[in-house]
Amino acid sequence: MSAPKYHLTSYGCQMNKLDSELVESKLRQRGYVAAAAEADADVVLINTCSVRQHAEDRVWSKLGKLRVRKRTEPQLVVGVLGCMAQEHKRYLLSRMPHVDLVVGPSAFGDIDDTVEQARSKNGQIAAEREPARTKHEVAGAGVLSVDLGVSGDRIVRDVRVRPHRSQAFVSVMRGCNMPCTYCIVPTTRGDEVSRPIADLVEETQRLCDDGVTEITLLGQTVNAYGRDLTGQDATLAKLLRALHAIPSLRRLAFITSHPNFLNQELIDALAELPKVARYLHLPAQSGSNAVLKAMRRGYTTERYLLRIDQLRAKAPDIELHSDFIVGYPGETAADFEATVAFVKQVGFAQSYVFKYSPRPGTLAAELPDDVPEPEKERRNAVLLAVQEELTLAKNQALVGQTVEVLVEGDSKVAGRFSGRTAHHRLVHFAASDRELIGQYVPVRVTEALAHSCLGELLAHDAAQEGRNDPAEASA
Repeated sequence: MSAPKYHLTSYGCQMNKLDSELVESKLRQRGYVAAAAEADADVVLINTCSVRQHAEDRVWSKLGKLRVRKRTEPQLVVGVLGCMAQEHKRYLLSRMPHVDLVVGPSAFGDIDDTVEQARSKNGQIAAEREPARTKHEVAGAGVLSVDLGVSGDRIVRDVRVRPHRSQAFVSVMRGCNMPCTYCIVPTTRGDEVSRPIADLVEETQRLCDDGVTEITLLGQTVNAYGRDLTGQDATLAKLLRALHAIPSLRRLAFITSHPNFLNQELIDALAELPKVARYLHLPAQSGSNAVLKAMRRGYTTERYLLRIDQLRAKAPDIELHSDFIVGYPGETAADFEATVAFVKQVGFAQSYVFKYSPRPGTLAAELPDDVPEPEKERRNAVLLAVQEELTLAKNQALVGQTVEVLVEGDSKVAGRFSGRTAHHRLVHFAASDRELIGQYVPVRVTEALAHSCLGELLAHDAAQEGRNDPAEASA
């Protein structure tokens, strides 16, 4: 008998991508293999995101197509995982009889058992299926709802399951305790739960032993790490120092941070640890104090700028990335202009800009969504254009310089590879040797684009790629 095949599609943030790797790890340990295409799979899983309406819309569309396929393939297992499974559990169970699994983001520990149960039930349905039976009866009989309690610690990670051999995510904490009015994450992922430093060092060491040289630490509010580890003296700064000591680790990054937890201890670690990537993702969300207060972000623009000044005083080479929401309820034209001025003042290297969309269950969803959609579109376009100008200027400053690039894989343009610098700058360069993927190579920047750079690969000593040189790692 051939091994069962699965296909997993993941939407949303890096945390979702890591969750998908953990699910794949469980399935592969159970004997499943990845299908070359969704149409070839016996099990189709969708790991979902609820942060933006657009992400949810894509999932509903995919589920509609799978409903059609399930009519002729009743043995097919369809599963909805992640944040939408948590938020829309009741609707999925009652209104979508072709969905067999509804598993929240904290309940992946037994995902292989759950899939096996669904396959067994659906196999019986397919064998006994009679033409007179309705689709609702057939599909509904196989629905399994998994308890959404905290069980993620039961997952034993197979470190070999990851898309990039030299790069890996490590989840340092789950959930979020922040009161932001627009965010569904505390509802879908629960309260903060941090992992002990020793566990994270052990997992990172196993990844590095398997060829990883760049680790990105993940948490919804990652620089709040350790607040729940009573008596363990665990902070993100101490975790960075512990991981920095792993000899074969070359780069160390973390996302996403909250301005309130950028303290002096963390700033000192960023300044003193050369392996730590030279960028900080620190979402501001708005440049208007009125909007920040309405969002319950817990800081003012003045406080944000003070922390940035403290960071730049100790680590002037670190570049800043941010997130912004435009069109939040009550945001006036003056509020938006304050955000534009704020972005220019800080000089972010990169920003993600989102149009506000109400998320059911959040405090903001109870407010009038009073910024018209055309105005949201305009503000979104304006802020993106401002950020694009800033990014282009920073890229232009690199022209003629040699940067160290971790090669990630093929570029969208044939004959090119792409990779990122320690500052998270995307660089494309002509090359054909696939042995370069996963290596750190010198590239001279020849041209600046709006969102990336073009460069020329320089001669390098491949034999030195395994060398741990902190000075080089921070170039």
